[in-house]
Amino acid sequence: MGTWNTEILGNDSAMDVYAFFEKLYNKQSIPIDQIKQKTLAEFGLVNEKNEPIYGNHEWLAYAYICWECKVIDNNTLQTVANILNDKDNIKEEWEGLAFERINKIEQFYAKIQTPPKRKKQIKKEHIVNVPFQVGDCILSKSKNGKYSVVILLDIDKKKNTENMWTYYLGTTRVFQDTKPTKEDILNSHFLVLNYGENLEGKKARWIEKPDLWIQGRFIGTVKNEKEKTEKEIKLNEYEILTNLKLETLPELGKSFGRMHLDNSFQLESQTNWEKNNPSSIDLSYPIKSYVSYPNLQSETKKKNKWQFWK
Repeated sequence: MGTWNTEILGNDSAMDVYAFFEKLYNKQSIPIDQIKQKTLAEFGLVNEKNEPIYGNHEWLAYAYICWECKVIDNNTLQTVANILNDKDNIKEEWEGLAFERINKIEQFYAKIQTPPKRKKQIKKEHIVNVPFQVGDCILSKSKNGKYSVVILLDIDKKKNTENMWTYYLGTTRVFQDTKPTKEDILNSHFLVLNYGENLEGKKARWIEKPDLWIQGRFIGTVKNEKEKTEKEIKLNEYEILTNLKLETLPELGKSFGRMHLDNSFQLESQTNWEKNNPSSIDLSYPIKSYVSYPNLQSETKKKNKWQFWK
């Protein structure tokens, strides 16, 4: 659900501008004037003649962070004044909240007439190095000693911050006492949850609406280098059994959460349910159907290769 209120940064459009500028500012890789120009260009806030194109949410957010960084210029101040003076537009857009919105802009305009006491602090980003590539088959071992495997199907890199990239992890039906091989993975299927009750005997929703267990995972914000290092150590403890060249993908999940690779609870609940309900076994998503033919072919050739000795 998006954010929407009368505050200057109270909507998603404003926050997108603010976050874009802030990210460049924190990196300190280019001069502040270039950061301003890049932000204006990215969000189309000026035309070819460098004249303001009004998108009042975006312009107010731009003015806000320029003021915080002590680089607000007269043109930006004038643009804010023009937005404030166009009260008919504000009334049309905000309707019942127009008075409150106008009041917020008036307060903001008065505020930015005077430089802030302190320049905006530069926040260092702590980027966690995720050691996984698309196609990696990642091994996990649960507390009960069983092995399971998730496959990294895709990485959505649209987010500006790497820690917020989405890693789509597909859980396989591999759930065994012995360490799985590549053949075990290729002969397996992506897990579909349809059990009626979990291990604790509580009713589960899967029986009414089966769910292909592919989820989006992300790292999230880390506060310092210590936390970054701790997360990297934990991620590097996982073993990558092999890498599969994926030709196609199943439907990617729409649920998202922090990086988590152990799905033993779901696997155990589903396995337990299937013992008493064998007809519930869903093998609709065989791993082999998503792996490229050359990959499988090379495995066959490798397996049957003859060695002739002179």
